[in-house]
Amino acid sequence: MKKDVWVRVKGVQRNERGEEDIIELITEGRLFRKEDSYYIIYRETAISGMEGTTTSLKVEPSRVTLNRMGASEQKQTFEEGLLHTGSYITAFGTFHMSVITSRVDVDLTDDGGSINLEYELQVGREKISDNKLSIMVENR
Repeated sequence: MKKDVWVRVKGVQRNERGEEDIIELITEGRLFRKEDSYYIIYRETAISGMEGTTTSLKVEPSRVTLNRMGASEQKQTFEEGLLHTGSYITAFGTFHMSVITSRVDVDLTDDGGSINLEYELQVGREKISDNKLSIMVENR
């Protein structure tokens, strides 16, 4: 099963002063299933600040793995209650980031659905922000 979909991404980042930064993106993507996992692939745009980057998500019932390739590169795993460390490679350098995920809510079928993640972002073991990431997948 492979299909063309709309991917709606909303990211909310709240720093320690309570200030929020919100990014919303709607783009074309592909949804497919392989064994017990779904995969979502889409291109980033200038809105996300990662133009020239392709994002793929491997979505399992209790774990989401993000993999970005191109102008920016990143691999990050989100799994409730666990700390996962990854790297974020940009034109400005490499950052070692960790996430402690407090919520992984996956409701995805062959027809689309949603993914909701909540996590703490750390760089060098220092908390940077609390984050919410919502991804909606709809038929195109």
